[in-house]
Amino acid sequence: MIITTLTDNNAEKGSGCGSEHGFSTLIEYNGSTILFDTGKSDLFLKNAKVLHKDLSAIDTLVISHGHYDHGGGVRALLETYEYNHLTLYTGQGFLKRKFVVEEGKERELGVDFDRHYLNTKGVIWRAICQETLMIRPGFFLVSCFKHLKEEHVNRRFLIEDENGVRVDLFTDEICLVIDTPKGLVMIVGCSHPGILSMIKTVSDRFSRPLYALLGGIHLYDADEQRRQKVLDALIDMNIPMLGVSHCTGSDAEAYLKEHCPHFFLNNAGTVTEI
Repeated sequence: MIITTLTDNNAEKGSGCGSEHGFSTLIEYNGSTILFDTGKSDLFLKNAKVLHKDLSAIDTLVISHGHYDHGGGVRALLETYEYNHLTLYTGQGFLKRKFVVEEGKERELGVDFDRHYLNTKGVIWRAICQETLMIRPGFFLVSCFKHLKEEHVNRRFLIEDENGVRVDLFTDEICLVIDTPKGLVMIVGCSHPGILSMIKTVSDRFSRPLYALLGGIHLYDADEQRRQKVLDALIDMNIPMLGVSHCTGSDAEAYLKEHCPHFFLNNAGTVTEI
């Protein structure tokens, strides 16, 4: 398996890649080519060319949740390449309005495409309604994470639908789990439901050990007590490959670098082989 990070908040030195606040990664395994998230712009396309990755060959697109820094590049992808049989997977409620209120002003966080646009591009859009969905042998999408009571709910993220405005619990968030001979490989976007809750859910649904965790775990705005608790729990799990970045935050990354021998910075341009 080859996992290539195309977009991240930082770029690997010497890779020739650019960086932005966003996440995108390409998974190539057993004849399948899956793009997980697209960052917030067309930067992932530019970085893919630098890294000699052909995105015209993808057969599956997964967007982890309905925020612009993970699905903002969808239009750029579909305007650049024509696909005959591209399937997009998201969670339920992906297109509900998402926003925050900062200094009394609303700031939109959602994506800039809808079902009509996807139809014009011939994309098959599937909003998964199962807790665990096998999209091809060995590849699973996981949703409906069981929330651990010790996990923090970030109340600054809001959602609006026909029932009004409320705190976003990110019921649309999904992650990709790949079953490999070495164990499970878990790809996450921002882990808004709480990374410990997400890992516990995956652990409960699969009778296989977790070998690798890659993506963002959203600790950059967590208070010190919660950040420390999550990081220590991750270290105690002794995951053989821990490549978290994006919204993880520099303080959390520095702590993991010092205390976790299996940690690596999964920046734009990082290529992970499993």
